[in-house]
This record gives sequence, structure tokens and C-alpha cells, in this order.
Amino acid sequence: MFKQLYTRKISKIPSFLAFGIICLFLSSCSEETDDNQATVAELPAAIVEAAAEVQQETDQVSDDVEETVSDEGFLNRDMILGDVNAPVEIIEYASLTCNHCAVFHNQVLPQLKKEYVDTGKAKIVFRSFLLNGIDAKLSQLTRCVSEKRYVPFMNVLFGRQENWLNFDEQARLVSLYGQEAANEKFFDYIVNEVEKIAAQVGLNKSKIEACYNNPEVGKYIFAVQQEGAQKYKINATPTIIVNGEKTNGNSFEAVKDAIEDALD
Repeated sequence: MFKQLYTRKISKIPSFLAFGIICLFLSSCSEETDDNQATVAELPAAIVEAAAEVQQETDQVSDDVEETVSDEGFLNRDMILGDVNAPVEIIEYASLTCNHCAVFHNQVLPQLKKEYVDTGKAKIVFRSFLLNGIDAKLSQLTRCVSEKRYVPFMNVLFGRQENWLNFDEQARLVSLYGQEAANEKFFDYIVNEVEKIAAQVGLNKSKIEACYNNPEVGKYIFAVQQEGAQKYKINATPTIIVNGEKTNGNSFEAVKDAIEDALD
């Protein structure tokens, strides 16, 4: 859970986006968890292993992929894992700072990929749902890596979430500077840590700054946010949609049941 962070105004994001983020009355993740949901803190070994695997995946991505910061096609369509013509569409609305989203991405998503995506039965659509200003800032970067590196980048961010979203560091800063100043410094700490990861997938400092300065990125992210809230009534993360219907939970079994129903 968040500790009174992220009401800081985000530079380079349209004012209407910053306002929308501050006005969201949302929990930082879904508070109504079932027995199949766990927190990131309960799965440290699994996440460390996942981080190592996704780092290897990132390292294996072709280095000759041309990186772009402003790509109209990339900004105006979903990132999809799997066959775009697959009969079942799984939409994952996730927040980068949500611990339940990290569990879903690290533990459930690989099972779904193996059983349904790799077999051509389903595709997975990745969409951001912002819960705070940090989400807004970091989600910009996910839209500025090359398309071929998008999924590996997301894998690393969720796999290493405990490292860059380090509340021990926040506590240390509070002890030194007090709550208000510590929030500012912790914000900068998180952004700096994630920018280091972004550099590993092809975004150098100039590209990162160009990404933050591109107003179309923020507009796109906010449009996705609005659609999720209006069309699917999303108010917590992760929310999983299978062929237009919310699943009854975020466990593998819950999503699997929804997929099997859709395939019948």
C-alpha cells in the first residue's frame, strides 16, 4: 500500500492528466483479494527468479531494433501478446505500482501464455490503469521503448518491483527529511531506478527526456484510463477482462474458467 505519496504534480504530463490522477478515489490495488491472491512480499524467491528470467529475455532481444520515441502507430494501438486473431481476448488493466499486479504478471501471466497464448487460443492485451502520479510518470516510458522490447520491459518492471518501489528507502528518507520532503525525494528515487531499467532496453537519457516531453504519450495513457473506467467500470487493479467480461478474480483458475467459457 502507498504511504501518502504521489500527489506531486508530474511535469511534462498534460494538466488534465495530472488533475485526473489526483482526483482518482482508488485503492492502490484491489483490496478485495481472494484466497488465490498474494502480495509481492509473500513471494520474494519467486519474484527474484522471475526477474532473472525476464532480464535474460531482455538481453536476448535483438540489439539492431531501431528505437523510436515518437511512433504514431505505437501510441494509437494496444500492445498485444499472441495472435491478434485469436478467438479469446484477455485484457489486463494493471498499475506498475500495484503489488497484486506484480503477482499476476509474474505468476499467473506465464501460465496463461503457456496454456492459451502459445497455443493460439487467446491473446493478451496490456493496458495501463493509473492509481497515482508514479504510475503516470513510469507508464510514459513503457510507451517509448521499441515495440519488440515492450513486453520484456514490463516483465522486468514487475519482476523487480520490490527493488525500485523500495519502502525501506522511503522510511530512511522520512527519518532524515520528514514526510513531505521525503515524498519528493522518494519520487525522484523511484523514477531514477526505473530509468536505469529503461536504459537496459534501449532508452538513453536523451530519449527518456524526449519521451517525457512528448505530450501525445500522456494523452494516450489518459485515453486508455478513461476508456477502462467508462467501459468496464474499473476501480482497482489488476482487473482482467475476457471477451468483454470481468473475470471473477485474478487467479489463474478464475481467468482460466472465463477463457474456457469463452471457448465453448
